[in-house]
Amino acid sequence: MKNRFQSHSLGLLLCCCIISAVQGFTFTTTLAPSMIFRTGARIELNCSISERTRNGSHILWTKDNARILNSDRIYVDGNKSLIIANALLPDTGRYKCQALVDGQTISTSTQLVVNDIPGAPRHVVLFNKQAESVSVFWKFTDGQDHNSPIFSYRIEYRSNHNQTIRVQNVTHPNANNASVPLSPWGSYVFRVAGINAVGIGERSAWTNAYVTEPAVPYFAPKGLKVEGSGRNPNRLFVSWVALPGEEQNAPGIGYLLFYKRADSQFYVGRNVSNVNSYFITGLDREREYDVYVLPYNQRGNGLKSTPVVRGFTSEAPPRSPPVNFRTISVTANTIAVRWEPIPQVFIEGTLRGYTLRIWDANTPNASSKVDVGTNTLVYTFYNLRPYTTYVIEAYGNSRSSGVTYSARIIVRTRSTRPDPVMRLAAGATAAGSVVAANWLPPANANGVIVGYRVNVTYTLNGRQHDLYGLYMIPGNEHHVNFNHAPRGTYIFAVAAENGAGFGPVTTAQAYASGDEYAPYGLVVRSMSRQSARLDWLAMKNPARFEVQVRMAANFSIWTKYAITAPGTARTIMVEGLDGENNYYIRVVSVINPGRYSTESSPSNQGYADMSNYEGNLPAFNQAWFVILFAIAVCLTLILIYVIYRQFRNGPVSKEEHQASAPVVHTHRPPALEPIGQKV
Repeated sequence: MKNRFQSHSLGLLLCCCIISAVQGFTFTTTLAPSMIFRTGARIELNCSISERTRNGSHILWTKDNARILNSDRIYVDGNKSLIIANALLPDTGRYKCQALVDGQTISTSTQLVVNDIPGAPRHVVLFNKQAESVSVFWKFTDGQDHNSPIFSYRIEYRSNHNQTIRVQNVTHPNANNASVPLSPWGSYVFRVAGINAVGIGERSAWTNAYVTEPAVPYFAPKGLKVEGSGRNPNRLFVSWVALPGEEQNAPGIGYLLFYKRADSQFYVGRNVSNVNSYFITGLDREREYDVYVLPYNQRGNGLKSTPVVRGFTSEAPPRSPPVNFRTISVTANTIAVRWEPIPQVFIEGTLRGYTLRIWDANTPNASSKVDVGTNTLVYTFYNLRPYTTYVIEAYGNSRSSGVTYSARIIVRTRSTRPDPVMRLAAGATAAGSVVAANWLPPANANGVIVGYRVNVTYTLNGRQHDLYGLYMIPGNEHHVNFNHAPRGTYIFAVAAENGAGFGPVTTAQAYASGDEYAPYGLVVRSMSRQSARLDWLAMKNPARFEVQVRMAANFSIWTKYAITAPGTARTIMVEGLDGENNYYIRVVSVINPGRYSTESSPSNQGYADMSNYEGNLPAFNQAWFVILFAIAVCLTLILIYVIYRQFRNGPVSKEEHQASAPVVHTHRPPALEPIGQKV
């Protein structure tokens, strides 16, 4: 038996089994040992017999040993496949496919499960009712898990004070009750749902309302403020946030307001009923007062009061923010702001100065604050993070705690060069033919990382390092690799780039044993202003070698040179170069030529200095050049000396140029004397 699994577009998991009988016919089925589907799915179970044995054969489908009869929803199609359209929970069972061929029977079966979210619990009741809690009990009957076990429960409830549904989860799979904390003087209703692997089940109906007993207030109002007034110097305006209904705990909510002068020991109390603000009148001018509020209801005074807040009579916060609040200078680490004074008409009492508050827009709860005097209209924030959005707020100060009117600006600091990349690592595969490097982005990008510059150098002998390649990697990629790399040591130098430029360079190196076909150890020599000689090494002969060239003056793309070298070659002359430019040259091995050819990674880059090719001539040619140059210098000096001597002797007279009479000389041969010594 052989099983094959595949995915069906309708969520059907198909497992093909091939069973061969002794007589040689083939029986194929798509039945796995067990299969699970969601209600509403279309299920197709396949059984078939090979063509050569189909005549006289018969296939029978059963469920739980009962023969399946065709209906509109469940039927056997012409291919002997069992189709279940719009699966229901009762379709769960063991399905068997039996094949009868020449009096022999072979069969296979599967346990089919159709599941769904749990049904609603049958019973949900409340018990153990307390002033501030109640226990909820629920019960699921058999089959309500809908063929998928329930592993947790969800209790939902709401009150007459707040119609928002609250949730309490119970994670124990065997739980059937839980205690829910409540607030006094509330009317609560509850419902329960089970949770299985399919999802949250159907909710039960809401229970009858349970009303908790009243109690005194447990909480104090929030947001107490005390504000003076320059126009009404003998009063304070006090405001707070009233308690919500769930925190009032009983009917008859109200508030007691207590105040005293800061230099006094005794508080004065006033019942201000159910309000959230009050004017305290008849106070002394230009004095500090301490104020707090205590809630009460029909059951008594609350357990907590507000913190004491100090206010100042005859003075209120300015009714206007600083005018024309703006930035005047922004760098990567500083922001300078400027503003104009608050107009006097908006100042009640005395302006005590200005408060500046700054925070990162992403962390508004972590702010820093600075107070400056009334004569300070310019301020600079230092030690800020580059390329970060800040919110800066400014408002006038008074000795009152009332509402402040502030001005805000949002500004982003400039970019700076990014930090080095992190965790740069380089290495080669076990086969040694692939060398790669990867890294993590800088800890501080200081801007938007637009890319990475990867400068790769190469050495074969550990001494001379040649440029292998300069690559620009997109900012969302953090790796580079070379397939079919030549043998040698590679040094990767990586720097991140943002709008401000490149960051510091991080280096890592790797040794590759190399692709046996890849060229390495390339040496380039300029032979003239239009030609260069290339020499390289390779461990094995590829189909051919190709030469690639690019100009050194810019980062132009590599272009394939017109000529190629056979796989046995290790040298080639590159002709037709422009003598006004210098070039980088490299060699690539073509391993299997054709439409889909395979190439090695290129060799190291060689530099062809065409504008100064004499420096690359062999030592023999250089020696002859020096000799010829020396001879030319000597001949020039001799010629100069001859001309100098000619002009030094002066001009020749006319008489010296006249021809003289010929003179006849008679020559006699000398007497012959014997060779030897005369005695």
